[in-house]
Amino acid sequence: MISYTQQDVDRLRDLGRKVREIADLPIQQERIALWRNVNDLHMTKPVLYHRDTPPAVLNFEDELTTQIEDPFLRSVEADLLMRLYNWKHMPLDYVVVDYVKCECAISDNGWGEMVQYDSDLSKDRQGQSTIHFQSVINTMDDVAKIPDPIIEHDEDETRERWRVMNEIFDGILKVRLFGRCYFNIAPWDDILEWMGMGDAMMRFYEDPDLMHACAKRYIDCCIARFRKYEEMGLLSSNNEYENIMNNHPGYTSELPPPTESGIGCKLKDMWGGCSDQIMTSVSPATSREFAFAYEKEYAKLFGRFGYGCCERLDHKISDLIEAFPNLRMVSVSPFSKLEPALEALGSRYTASFKPNSNYLFQPNFEEAKELLTKEMETVLQLCQKYHNNLVINMKTIITLRGEPQRLWWWCQMAREMVDKYYT
Repeated sequence: MISYTQQDVDRLRDLGRKVREIADLPIQQERIALWRNVNDLHMTKPVLYHRDTPPAVLNFEDELTTQIEDPFLRSVEADLLMRLYNWKHMPLDYVVVDYVKCECAISDNGWGEMVQYDSDLSKDRQGQSTIHFQSVINTMDDVAKIPDPIIEHDEDETRERWRVMNEIFDGILKVRLFGRCYFNIAPWDDILEWMGMGDAMMRFYEDPDLMHACAKRYIDCCIARFRKYEEMGLLSSNNEYENIMNNHPGYTSELPPPTESGIGCKLKDMWGGCSDQIMTSVSPATSREFAFAYEKEYAKLFGRFGYGCCERLDHKISDLIEAFPNLRMVSVSPFSKLEPALEALGSRYTASFKPNSNYLFQPNFEEAKELLTKEMETVLQLCQKYHNNLVINMKTIITLRGEPQRLWWWCQMAREMVDKYYT
């Protein structure tokens, strides 16, 4: 049951009013058009985005500090606080939507207890923990340990959430039911973790049959999992302000709009995604054999598909294009060679470029500013040269040295640079 006080209601309604005022501004529709254009391969100018920084790193003068005790309503509060924070401090292409999500009460067994590691953690001189992973997959028989999906929906709890949220936000924000809309899988990131990270990479050479069996079992389980969500009517469209993969919002005119209820979407009407960061150092041939050959069966579930996170992919783009006929978006991480990647993608795909977030951590931030500005200038020049459909997505920030203003500066600099190149 959801537990809340009148103070909690007043808090949420106050935040909701502030969000609604911003959501009604014409600029929100302009930003939706920018995202739709870049995803439809008709970019008018590069779009700017940021995600994945922990609230504790961004928090400034308690602007992201939650007050509500109930876990469900606290998550709603945190969402509203982040929308207001982004609007105030980061002049990117965020879309402030006029609804709140009522998350369905879904339980998913995920990968069970596949990850095993020593309970006694050692720490280095800076106090950072290190973990020793234990291998749970060593033989063909162990492949069966990868669990079948178990999805359950507590409909009574969902109805209770729906009732409470509609009472709280009545006349302020729309309430939309929300199931699952995120479909980024990372097969080898997971499998190699289950094998233990020490010598697991050697098994591609020493025991390829085992690796093939793991890949097939993993993909089969993923396909079964998401088809189960579809059968249960618990899919929500990601053709809106929802992240496709871990890169950017999925607005596109090429997929159907969200359902009226918010759930009941079909997989073929959605974006799917995949990444294999752990494979960044293997050859294209190894990725083709052990990753793409299996992941392409998963990709067939979706209308549009994206690939990549932080791995290097510039030398594998031709293989991606061949493996995934519905490929639309490719991640270009700081580890990729930028010009070859953008040249290969050209105007036929959307490039999600990740600036080097490590610069934001540099002790001398004045020097870091020069690096960040030069990086931005370079990617914009190459974008014009190769006619790319470009998303610039600053992400994976672990620390800002206690200075969230560093990220605010990057957002302002990036905004000015894009406006300079694309007036």
